[in-house]
Amino acid sequence: MFISNEMMLSLRLKRGKLNITKKESARQTGVSPKTFQEVLDGKKTEVQKRTFDLLNDWLLSED
Repeated sequence: MFISNEMMLSLRLKRGKLNITKKESARQTGVSPKTFQEVLDGKKTEVQKRTFDLLNDWLLSED
């Protein structure tokens, strides 16, 4: 599955609103810190369905 630019921006915005580190964001999503970093940096746009679902679920959660 592919991470769109909109999803990447949404991940960045949520992390900023929560004022948490990338490492903490990764912990909350259940995604490895390395993968989370690569997604935020735009270096990784294709991810496994499970990773996509974890990131999407975190975006939709009410934190």
